[in-house]
Amino acid sequence: MPAEHHPMNDTHRLFLDTLTRYERPLLRYAHSYTNDAEEARDVVQDVFVKLSQNLATLDAERLAPWLFTVCKNRALDHQRKHQRITVMDMQTLDLEVSETPQPGDEMQTRETAAALRGLIDELPLRQREAIRLKFIAGLDYKQISDAMQTSIGNVGYLIHHGVQALRLKWQEMEGDIPAKPKTAIA
Repeated sequence: MPAEHHPMNDTHRLFLDTLTRYERPLLRYAHSYTNDAEEARDVVQDVFVKLSQNLATLDAERLAPWLFTVCKNRALDHQRKHQRITVMDMQTLDLEVSETPQPGDEMQTRETAAALRGLIDELPLRQREAIRLKFIAGLDYKQISDAMQTSIGNVGYLIHHGVQALRLKWQEMEGDIPAKPKTAIA
């Protein structure tokens, strides 16, 4: 007897596909708020529980923004509950490293990641959020636009200016250029 096509099978398949595709990016994203791998797993588990409860009513086109919005809200709830400010731990990111690392490379990568984390934390809130969604979560501009409830053009603006600010701060930190006083643009 052939297997019967059942709508529940489609929902189950969508859930598993979503879990496979988004679990790691959501873990990295949650970790950028919690700074603790176990707590990030708890947040992401909450996201997937909520997904399972809402899967039948979700628009597939808006799935990624929905996931990352729920993840952010759960992580912020977690932060409030634990009353502490957390920062992104770049060790959990998939940093590209040569296949044969040289001695000291791991320490330098960690130091570089910590410095970058500090610079990102200095960005204005909306730039910081856009940078996280783009480079940590891996969302495209449309998904970021949906998650942040802003236009795609504004997403581009936030990311462009965030990256520019990071580049300038990095160069100042490395001593490549002298720090300039902030001036108003006419």
